[in-house]
Amino acid sequence: MPTLLFINACVRGRDSRTLALAEHLLACIKEVNSHDMAFQIEEIRLSTENLLPLNYERLLRREELLAAGQLGDSMFDYANAVAQADMLVIAAPYWDMSFPASLKIFFEMASVDGITFTYAEDGTPVGLSVAEDMYYVTTSGGYIGDCNFGFEYVSALCKLYGIQNTHFVSAQGLDLDGADVQAILEEACNGEIQHY
Repeated sequence: MPTLLFINACVRGRDSRTLALAEHLLACIKEVNSHDMAFQIEEIRLSTENLLPLNYERLLRREELLAAGQLGDSMFDYANAVAQADMLVIAAPYWDMSFPASLKIFFEMASVDGITFTYAEDGTPVGLSVAEDMYYVTTSGGYIGDCNFGFEYVSALCKLYGIQNTHFVSAQGLDLDGADVQAILEEACNGEIQHY
């Protein structure tokens, strides 16, 4: 059964509009794929993870593990999850023109030479992830416009990992006077779900 990795960077829990949008997207993906193969959804809820940025000590430990070929160590759990998933869905509210810091730490831990990517002899990167698609889900009170640095960053990383199809699912303008929040959330998914 194929695996859909749901990376939940929503800080507000059940009050999160980004989470509501992501859950709608997940339901649409399930519906579209119900006749062929169902995805097994594995969620990593970043608000409950013990996320620490790499410091010198942890960086040395990672290098030691890689040199010893211990790619199954728990330090590489995030990298292995990303590498082995058949699809990624990332839910991250639009914060400070990108996303919450927990997601940056997650990707710092998931970006591992030899697990999610490697380099060819000529120095060009080669992605090792099996997924073909990543959906980046976000919401914002206003409009993102040209300041879509969260999606651009995640999309570039996914291409490094070998995930070529990156999709932006966004509900914007939710805090504007008169906004029909539910209608905006539902409309945001239209046309974004493909058959796999």
